[in-house]
Amino acid sequence: MLAFFGAAALSISFYFILSNAASIGAGLNVLKGVLAPFIIGAVIAYLLKPVCNFFERKLSDLRRNKGKAPGKGVEALSIVLSLVSALAVICILLVLVLPTLVESIQSLLLQIPDALQRLTNWLLQLAGNNETLYNYITNLSESAAQSIPEWLTDTLLPALETLIGSVFTGVSSVITLAKNILVGVIAAVYILGNRKRFAVQAKKLSYSVLGGKWSRRLTNEVRYADRVFGGFITGRVIDSLIIGLICFAGTLIFRMPYGVLVSVIVGVTNIIPFFGPFIGGIPSFLLILMTAPAKAVIFLIFIVVLQQFDGNFLGPKILGNVTGLSGFWVLFSIMVFGGLFGFPGMLLGVPVFAVIYDIIRKLVNKGVARRSAKEAPAETVVCENNEIEGEKP
Repeated sequence: MLAFFGAAALSISFYFILSNAASIGAGLNVLKGVLAPFIIGAVIAYLLKPVCNFFERKLSDLRRNKGKAPGKGVEALSIVLSLVSALAVICILLVLVLPTLVESIQSLLLQIPDALQRLTNWLLQLAGNNETLYNYITNLSESAAQSIPEWLTDTLLPALETLIGSVFTGVSSVITLAKNILVGVIAAVYILGNRKRFAVQAKKLSYSVLGGKWSRRLTNEVRYADRVFGGFITGRVIDSLIIGLICFAGTLIFRMPYGVLVSVIVGVTNIIPFFGPFIGGIPSFLLILMTAPAKAVIFLIFIVVLQQFDGNFLGPKILGNVTGLSGFWVLFSIMVFGGLFGFPGMLLGVPVFAVIYDIIRKLVNKGVARRSAKEAPAETVVCENNEIEGEKP
């Protein structure tokens, strides 16, 4: 009777959700708007948690060396230092990178016709006496020379005007975003200050609802998820920052155009596992190809060597095997979550799938161990590496 009642209740609930999907979606959007500041605060607090823990450890050790016990002042000072550090990094990036980035984009837009002509002349020199290839390059160049100015005047400029107009007309949305960020920062301060208390309260809640056995399993799984997410995100950011700096140094050494723009593209897209080098390398190669075709070939060789260095040495050194996934499952998680959620899915799909994979693996291993012990304990053994091994006759 209980099983029948549960199945009927689930079926009715599922039908209700499907028949009222639009209303439920609208309600969720309203709820998301209300909770947006706290979501932003939780994300900021999670990203700053390793920095805050680092400062707290260092300040606590410093007070112990002086013969003093760490107090609440250490926690408050560590939160302030973590916020100041994050703000300093953002300001440095804006001051150093943003002006040069804007200048590179403006220079690129102004030099597109000349760059296209230089690229055409270089391709014609390569074509030599091949009349068919010569005519094809000429026709393609003429078509691009007509379509690119039309695209700039008819598509890009109106889009920029619309964007600027929406920014100035949508004052309320800008104010709402600023309010959400400000409240989010304040919420992040409270979350960081009470993170240990929240952890204790969560353990008490899980113990009271689930009991000791399942509460411990849930706690272990949450710790594993935190380790995977924290290690993956921190490792990818550090790895991408180093790759962007190396790419910038390489563009300076080889005197390539748009060095800052190319380095930013390569560094940002490198955060995406597996596909990041291709997403950033191809447009960067095309940008340099339009201005300096010969140096574009050098850039292509340089970026291939750089990504090999990252994939085989730098990435494993920084990340290690945080997720525990094979290459196939990394590719699978990026494709699935990227297709469902876009760029955030490509970035966070790997750690999310790693947690799901770990839960399924533990459930499967437990089921195999229980069934092997129940059905054929003398013939089937579950090995320490979670594989099944049959006894040889």
